[in-house]
Amino acid sequence: MSALVVFDCFDTLLTSRPLPGPERFTAVLADALDLDPASAGAVVHTVYGTLYEAMTDPGASQPATLDLMEGALRARGAVRERAAVEGALWRALGCADPDGYTLCAPVAEAARRAHEAGHTLRLLSNCYLPGTLMWDLLRQAEAPDIFDRALFTADGGPKKPDARAFRRIGEGDFERRVMVGDSAELDLVPAAALGWDTVRVTPGAPVPEAFFTLLDL
Repeated sequence: MSALVVFDCFDTLLTSRPLPGPERFTAVLADALDLDPASAGAVVHTVYGTLYEAMTDPGASQPATLDLMEGALRARGAVRERAAVEGALWRALGCADPDGYTLCAPVAEAARRAHEAGHTLRLLSNCYLPGTLMWDLLRQAEAPDIFDRALFTADGGPKKPDARAFRRIGEGDFERRVMVGDSAELDLVPAAALGWDTVRVTPGAPVPEAFFTLLDL
């Protein structure tokens, strides 16, 4: 029986360094977008503050990162092309660092086996990178190209642990849904509350045998 298998991204499919703080974000933004330090600092303060408020409220929708960035830049009279803003985010969030993000090989291999067995695979990630950049990051990390679609919260909308995010990524005629992630609070408990099966993984560690038993792999 085929299933929908939804993977978390960070600390599940990808491992990464801690996110940069406001100081590094400000310095990169100033350089990448040719901003004076005061303007760059004001933009970062707006973006960080708004995202922090949304992320600390489990039921709040997440605003789109690009919209926040572009709105904060307009408020400072510093409108930039979208491609430039995307490039600044890419650098500021460490995506240009050679070892900033690494594919978790055991999880990637488990996903490949599930795909080869006929299961549908999707991604559900609380993130700050817009979806187009998330896909670029996954390709850069050489993640397998086997995911049907994804819900990246940086594009705006509900985020984990909000049930709306799980229902949205879980759409379709499936007899079984499985959530694979590292966080009980964000990944597993809300998925289980909707009747999904769950598998907890440890970053960088082998995938539990329960995953392969659950999907008859």
